[in-house]
Amino acid sequence: MGLYQSDHPDVPRMHGLHLFHFAMSNCSQRVRLGLEEKRLDWTSHHLNLPANEHVSDDYQRINPNGVVPTLVHDGQVVIESNDILVYLDEHFPDPPLRPADALGRAGMDACIAESSGFQPTIKVLSHELLFRPFRKVGPEMVALYEKAHRDASLVSFLRDYAENGDAWQARVGDAQEVLQQQLARLESRLEANPWLSGDAYGLADISWVVNANRLKQAGVTLDEWPRFQDWGRRSMLRAPFERAVAAYQP
Repeated sequence: MGLYQSDHPDVPRMHGLHLFHFAMSNCSQRVRLGLEEKRLDWTSHHLNLPANEHVSDDYQRINPNGVVPTLVHDGQVVIESNDILVYLDEHFPDPPLRPADALGRAGMDACIAESSGFQPTIKVLSHELLFRPFRKVGPEMVALYEKAHRDASLVSFLRDYAENGDAWQARVGDAQEVLQQQLARLESRLEANPWLSGDAYGLADISWVVNANRLKQAGVTLDEWPRFQDWGRRSMLRAPFERAVAAYQP
């Protein structure tokens, strides 16, 4: 579980549910969707990622990774979007979003773990296929991250993206291969179950549908994966998805 002991003086005074997030972040969308499915009230702290508000020392005292989302619940900080989903289901069990039986829960947990492992892939594809026309990163921004951001892997990612050379193209090629392998696994899982979580919609579906939506936005062709396409359509028709993702305004 992604619990973090923050030394930020404001954190102990945050009562209820507080979410630090960004509208277009698919990890943030994942948590907003979980909150909507749970019908929970929460306080929004919307960070402007293009303005690098997440790079500030103030925010990195709340989330040491300097990324979104971050959930604060009565002073307890939870980082990593999939860990936040599990945390919400444990602390707010109605309606339940995990199978009651151990075998079903283990299968769902494995599917969520694949989603966490897939995050570097969807991040590369998002930047290459969707963000590049309008997200311009120059040497000044790279220098800012090198100076102020604590996560060296994020700095390296941004540098490769900005240079758009061999290192970046290698990332893109690897991401395309991982995408095909992952879609095949999800297609197979949906052959046995109507939902990625099993017999009923649950956390695994919440975790993955934001990735399906991102692939759709990026124009990725999914005709080879008809079950995945149908599952994505059904998942995106849910009212919480409309509120948390499709029509969300900060």
